[in-house]
Amino acid sequence: VRVARDELAVVELALDAEPAHALVVLHLLGDHVHRQPARPHVREHLLPLGELADVVDQLVAGALVVAPAGAGAALRRGLVLALVAGALSAAAMWLLGERLFLAFGVEADLVAPSHAVMTILALSVPLHLLYVAATFFLEAIKKPGVSTVIMWLANAANLGLNFLWVPEHGAIGSAWATVGARVFLAGVALLWIFFVMRERRAYGVDTRAGDNGPSYQALLVVGVAAAVSQAVEAGAFSAMTVIAGRIGADVVSAYQIMLNVLALVFMIALGLGAATAVLVSEAVGRKAPRDAVRAGWTGVGLNAIGMAVAALAMLAFAAPIAHGYTADADLVVMLIPLMAIGALVLIPDGTQVVAASALRARGDNWLPTFSHIAAYAVVMPVLGFWLAEHQGMGVAGLLYAIFWASVVSAGVLIARWWTLALG
Repeated sequence: VRVARDELAVVELALDAEPAHALVVLHLLGDHVHRQPARPHVREHLLPLGELADVVDQLVAGALVVAPAGAGAALRRGLVLALVAGALSAAAMWLLGERLFLAFGVEADLVAPSHAVMTILALSVPLHLLYVAATFFLEAIKKPGVSTVIMWLANAANLGLNFLWVPEHGAIGSAWATVGARVFLAGVALLWIFFVMRERRAYGVDTRAGDNGPSYQALLVVGVAAAVSQAVEAGAFSAMTVIAGRIGADVVSAYQIMLNVLALVFMIALGLGAATAVLVSEAVGRKAPRDAVRAGWTGVGLNAIGMAVAALAMLAFAAPIAHGYTADADLVVMLIPLMAIGALVLIPDGTQVVAASALRARGDNWLPTFSHIAAYAVVMPVLGFWLAEHQGMGVAGLLYAIFWASVVSAGVLIARWWTLALG
């Protein structure tokens, strides 16, 4: 499902008649044409407030052990928070308007068209967060296949809408296609949960009777810490994009392509992180600390294997991957050697997200946040500026900065998990 989500952005950029406008907007919204390497790298949140919806899986998993009907309460409260967070985010985009782009140093001639695209995309933010809450609920009750099917169907709808609207309307058409795809995502996911799912009564989805699930406070305790972490990380990666822009247009293009490659692979780590969080939460709910520790280490180990395989694939198919992203021969030449550096990023970057998920599932919410601040807001941009611009390494310097920041973050989080395991 996370790979499918990335494809939405890939399709839009591939078809967009005005890609510069869309790229600017996607950067500022934190959408995933970037990654997570995500982050605009991404990891899959439109805005930091979206993390308030992302905690549903952990709390649902814990509620299933104590009282299955409490899972529905976690879902309903998560949906309320998702709607509120989405509405606040959309309102902020509309109110800040063109000033937001000017504050980020966007060229004056791009501000007006970018603002027009953002105004439309803002409508999709509440819809996206509703879908995020719904899909994490489905993953927590061990029905990930449902959200996967819905996402791939949304890909088809998104592709069709892009073919219909982009040729005539460019980035505006692409923005409306995104809104349409997210209407489909949120609508179908919620309809399935509330009206089709056979176990909806057992999980307390369609009733308030015995509403003893996680409170709003419990959701916010986990979600706010994650939101702060994401806000810092998104800002840091925006700074990295600014550094790339200072060097040259080719550097920006190559950097964005590398981030998108990393984003696609990073979906593996995100999936394993979500699964790890669910299993750790279940074990904590059963008061089985050894099982929680085992689930955490298993997630970290499986991530290392998955990332290692992906890294080897990047090395083996560097040229085909580069050619698949661009027909520009000079850009292809730049990209091929960068694949080796990108491959280095995968294991530590994936490790830090899985370890952070495990720690938050165990109730250790703020250490991952502080780790992200230190690694991605301090180490990464400073090192990125020094290597990329001062040392003249360009995109390679930016990627090495991501690598070392991820090593720092992963090291801190693994050390914390190891300490908890010993205790």
